[in-house]
Amino acid sequence: MNNNSIYSVITKISENVYLNGLCNVFVMLLPVSLLSAFTMLIGNGLAWLGYLSLSEYLYFISTLIWKLFPLLLLVYYALFLSRLHRLSRTIIVTPSLLVYVILCNEWGLLHVGSVLPANYPLAIATPLLIAFSVKHMTRRRLFVNSELPNVVDQSINLIFATVLLVFVYTVVGHLLGAWFQSNTNASAFVPELGVHSLFDALWYELIRNLLWSIGINGHIIFSPYKAELYQLTSSSFELYKELGAHLPILTSNFYDIYAGIGGAGNTLSLVLCMLFFTRNKGYRNLAIATLILSIFNINEPILFGLPVIFNPVLIVPFLLTPLVAICVAYFATYIGFVPPISEFVSWMTPAFISGYLATGEHVSGALLQLVIIAIGVLIYLPFFKQMDKVIGSHAIFSKGSSDEFFNYEAIGNSRSVALLPHMSNSLSAQRHISHLQQTGEFVLFYQPQIDAESKEVSSLEVLIRHKSGDGKITPPTFLSSFSKLGLTSELDLWVIQKALEEVSPLAKNQSFKVSINVSTETFLIPNFAETVIGLIEQSSLTFEQVELEITEDLLIQDEQATWGVFQQLKERGIGIALDDFGAGYSSIGYLGKYDYDKVKIDRSLVLNLKHRNGREMFRLTSEIVRLTGAEIVVEGVEEQEEFEFIVGQGIKLIQGYFFYRPMPFEEVQDLMIHHQGKQYASV
Repeated sequence: MNNNSIYSVITKISENVYLNGLCNVFVMLLPVSLLSAFTMLIGNGLAWLGYLSLSEYLYFISTLIWKLFPLLLLVYYALFLSRLHRLSRTIIVTPSLLVYVILCNEWGLLHVGSVLPANYPLAIATPLLIAFSVKHMTRRRLFVNSELPNVVDQSINLIFATVLLVFVYTVVGHLLGAWFQSNTNASAFVPELGVHSLFDALWYELIRNLLWSIGINGHIIFSPYKAELYQLTSSSFELYKELGAHLPILTSNFYDIYAGIGGAGNTLSLVLCMLFFTRNKGYRNLAIATLILSIFNINEPILFGLPVIFNPVLIVPFLLTPLVAICVAYFATYIGFVPPISEFVSWMTPAFISGYLATGEHVSGALLQLVIIAIGVLIYLPFFKQMDKVIGSHAIFSKGSSDEFFNYEAIGNSRSVALLPHMSNSLSAQRHISHLQQTGEFVLFYQPQIDAESKEVSSLEVLIRHKSGDGKITPPTFLSSFSKLGLTSELDLWVIQKALEEVSPLAKNQSFKVSINVSTETFLIPNFAETVIGLIEQSSLTFEQVELEITEDLLIQDEQATWGVFQQLKERGIGIALDDFGAGYSSIGYLGKYDYDKVKIDRSLVLNLKHRNGREMFRLTSEIVRLTGAEIVVEGVEEQEEFEFIVGQGIKLIQGYFFYRPMPFEEVQDLMIHHQGKQYASV
């Protein structure tokens, strides 16, 4: 299967709306599993300190909370499905609960010593079946919609749907259960998890993490099998303590202690890669923010926030690292480097402590975990370096696709977001920029703003271009690639620094100005004003010779932050121009709030000058700008008629092909010398 086929398959999976909802439901239920685990963790600590009665009580609370998890999973997923298909929540939730409880009892799937059901796959499948059934019944118009009061209709529909669905699925479930028990070959399809087979252990861990890689908690899905292993482990521990019997290696805690360091996929190793080997500040900040959670083996923020799920770069080490860890731990135990696990510890017990306690307080257990973490770092590192090249320093803190994918506040809407296309686009953008760097260089062009009366160059607008090895100039179509990688700010700051260096020979002309476009992302980065001020101080230009162009998008995004940066720049004498005025819908509202030095009327208004309404709109726009006291520049002037009309409006500053196209700085210098020569000749 080629890469395109793999990407196509994973994309379809990640776009699946039912999987989107299920991922959200599992993360919504994270506090439940954490509360159960923390309670058990505290109980372990109290038992170690000798408070046995209190410890037993906390164990009971932990178990009780955990037994409620599948019921909550069913209810939340049923609510999601009802909202997705715009169906009655009651008609989905009630039959789902009843069918689930009855079938769990019918199939012997209750928690040991309890009447609470305990099958997670069935808790997911049941509301799906009920939802599809109710949707089909709705399309067939099987529900009552009479002229009676609405409460009567709803009651009849609820009773009818509940009785019919519970009866049908209970009968089907009973027949399936009877067939399964009578068919001896059917049991071969049910996986087993024992304490002796390394192959079974690797298979179990692989499937469990494959589920995690698409956002489903594999540990929870396979908990029935883990519960059976827990019972075998408990019996083994009792025999070991009472009779000194031999301990098996692959006990239930074995997976948590050696293959779940930092959470599924041994992601503590990934967090350490982010912390110590990244070139991007954003990754390092994310690692610092999630390190404490990773120490307690909670990795959902990393899985969804980095992301790891549906990530073709990181899925391979995510699956491989725990498999290697199991093999290393198995053979280290087998040859006697560490003793077998002989104590139960909570899965949230931090690494080193868990290895020490679970092996009967042997330091070798903690050392083995250290070795596994180091091996995990070596496995994750080359894959993470690829990620590090792809994503920019600020990208992981933007509201990107992973935020859209995991959004339980909007759970159940019909919009489905895929994580893979975002990652694929980032890889494509990285390759695009690398190709441009290898085949040429990024250069600056300058387009003059001309004084219509004196025909002199009033200012130069800086524009970035790409120049290939054979001299071909490419317009800035590559800007979108920088944006996808979160590198827009880095590019903007490079343009500012490069422009200030290049135009330094013109600094002697006190009336000269250089005008530089600044994106919204760059204007609002921390310490932007201080950075620009520092770059100007290092150049030959004065503050008054520098002008920054911003658009109304910046003003809409964060007015308060924009005002603060605006004031810092203006206090130093740096000019601020409002670019593309008239192209948006809200620029006029911001003209009175900010003291602009210059307002650039967008070419869209120039294009309409051939029409009477267009000319009147231009007049009104220019009059509004004059009220602010700002200079007016008209962009995109290309024809004689346009020029004559604009000059007739009393506007002096013109920019466009009518005078000059963008040009390299060498041509700008020649142009400036030519203008100066003409000026001296006239004297």
